[in-house]
Amino acid sequence: MLSGRTIRVRRILIRRILVGAVLAGAGIFLWLRFSPYGDFERFKVRFYSPVLYSREGTLLAVLPLEEGLRRQHLDASALSKEQVDLILASEDRRFYRHPGVDVPALLRSSLLYLKTGEIVSGGSTITMQLARIISSRPPGIRGKLLEIYNALRLETRLEKDDILTLYLSNLPFGSNLEGLESASYHFFLKSASELSREELLVLMMIPRRPGSFNPLVSPEGNSMAVERTLSRLPFVPAPGDLEDVYGRLRDHRPSWPRRVPHFTAYVKERLSREEWIRGAQVYTSLNLDFQEAASEGLKEVVESASEFRISNGAVIILDNSTGEILAYQGSVDFYDTENQGQIDGVRILRQPGSTLKPFLYAMALEQGFTASSILPDIPMDFGRDEIYVPENYNRRFNGPVRLSVALGSSLNVPAVYMAERLGVEAFRERLVRAGFASLEGQKSTGVGLALGNGEVRLLELARGFSVFTREGMLIPLEFRRGGGQEPNGITSGEDVLEESGQPVFTPEAAGTIRNILSSKQNRVLGFGRVSPLDVEFDALFKTGTSNQFNNIWAVGSTQDITCAVWMGNFSGETVIGAPGSSFPARLTASLLKTLHRREQFETGVSFQQERICTLSGAKAGPRCPYTVTELFPEGTLLSECSWHKGSQVFLPVEYSPWIESRMLDYRVDDSPSPVRFLQPGDGSVFYFDPTIPAEGQSIPVHVSGTGSAELYINGELVYQGEAPFSRFHPLSRGSFTLELKSSRTEETIRILVK
Repeated sequence: MLSGRTIRVRRILIRRILVGAVLAGAGIFLWLRFSPYGDFERFKVRFYSPVLYSREGTLLAVLPLEEGLRRQHLDASALSKEQVDLILASEDRRFYRHPGVDVPALLRSSLLYLKTGEIVSGGSTITMQLARIISSRPPGIRGKLLEIYNALRLETRLEKDDILTLYLSNLPFGSNLEGLESASYHFFLKSASELSREELLVLMMIPRRPGSFNPLVSPEGNSMAVERTLSRLPFVPAPGDLEDVYGRLRDHRPSWPRRVPHFTAYVKERLSREEWIRGAQVYTSLNLDFQEAASEGLKEVVESASEFRISNGAVIILDNSTGEILAYQGSVDFYDTENQGQIDGVRILRQPGSTLKPFLYAMALEQGFTASSILPDIPMDFGRDEIYVPENYNRRFNGPVRLSVALGSSLNVPAVYMAERLGVEAFRERLVRAGFASLEGQKSTGVGLALGNGEVRLLELARGFSVFTREGMLIPLEFRRGGGQEPNGITSGEDVLEESGQPVFTPEAAGTIRNILSSKQNRVLGFGRVSPLDVEFDALFKTGTSNQFNNIWAVGSTQDITCAVWMGNFSGETVIGAPGSSFPARLTASLLKTLHRREQFETGVSFQQERICTLSGAKAGPRCPYTVTELFPEGTLLSECSWHKGSQVFLPVEYSPWIESRMLDYRVDDSPSPVRFLQPGDGSVFYFDPTIPAEGQSIPVHVSGTGSAELYINGELVYQGEAPFSRFHPLSRGSFTLELKSSRTEETIRILVK
């Protein structure tokens, strides 16, 4: 019989052993939990393939990772209980009960290996397999012990469901596939949650030996692996079910979806790092009905233009309310290598021709011009002495033209005149504000910017043009599906758009441009009385053609959508003949006709209608033979026409050469008029060209009005005499102040030469 002292000693010893065991266990746990595990930290931020859908939910693409690898994230909770049970029965039936290592299974596997010299049954748990995926291990016993150690560390850091999720998302299936979700699409064109039990069973064999158990390459090997697993499963496949799976795979040719590849590439570049880490499912803004209309329409029109050596084109359609991209066709055929179809015509830089003119005239409207302001369409020199003399498309000069006609008929001379008057640099800065970021840093083309001599993207043009239906506000482009949208992809509300976004123009200026470009009568002078842009609903259009016709453009907007089209050749090859912009114009009008829903423009600006003289642009008087109606922001005051006097017509003196060249029955108004600068405009920027002799470069100064006048440049008197007059001042770099003095007026402007 033990003494009381012995019993006490034993109790103390037992307590100490228990305390020691607890402390040792706690220490082991803390080590497993907090010891450095660099491989796991890196593994937690590895990328998974984002999955892109159309706005309606149609799969567009599973984005590849490095070297074309597809690895999709799959949350275990997305699978049914029946599917999870099958996976656990196949791989690790005591998964939810062991601490990362299944000791009985490991012992059984080891004994069988010692007995037969072969691996008859695996002893690796799901956690151990995950540990092997996370960290490569050396072969042999040392590697197995490291795998066990890492599995125990994972179990202290993750919940069981998280371990299962990481396992299912990273299983190696060969064929550049990782994860059950990627394998499910590759082999069966469906999500893992849609797999039948037999399909899932076949797939779960592959990671054990991808080279031998791939059912597309070795259905016999896969079938043998399935047979060895059946005894552990909670179900027995019905006769013929597995044979049916193998039969379907026999004729299967794996391929990943490659819809709208240019749009997919655009989205891929804009996904956040977090979206790559979690392999986000992204519901894009793309509307497949719009996309099909754009794709088929572009193909048809380019084919019809082949005789002009036009081989390619691009289309983008935007939702004006949200900035969402509804259609994005970067070329006629992405896989057409002969015509460089993989180049994205929505984003490459091209000269936009006249499509930038609306932005120039919107600036003018903000600075006091009106829709009926008269602009000179007469021979004029710009920028350098007899170097740059712009001509109109029809090689005619039309004399005095109203701003609305100059823009609607896309006349070149008035646009260049306006660019110099407002200042090229100011115009470029406004274009950048309107979303044309490509123009930042480009070498200036001087006043030629008004005719599109810079380079912009079709995407920028569509976004910028939408401001004229948005009260002058610019909103960001959006490739994700937004809220509050109907499935067809355009806004259903009937309210006037709220003023949101970045202001580019005043609502009055934007509204006036919209009125001008939606008027058929303003296009007659430049395009005749019949045009592909004549539609039966409210829509504004602008076309453009670059030099040599190698870039032809059209852009149009209704209240709800904006469509922009480019056509030409990616090689830069010029087209044959002079097709103008009729082909992209026809496609733009057709797409708007098919896809628009809002028949009328909506605006918060009130406009008044006035009858004006077609020649003077002033309010029509009793002697004006031809008049038209024009819209002006409410409160605009117009003076009455003073050009029609009795039976005679008197034009300002600057039009006298044009009158003489056309032998018109007009008279020059020699009555006193204020002396003022016609050219250059205040704030104009000129560029010295080092490739041209300095003596061949000058600043053109044109002065109108009547009476004596003095011109000072940087304080030095350079002209004294009668107005009107022209003078060409030698060009040199620097800032210049030009002062014009007469008995009645004084005017000062500043220009810059770079």
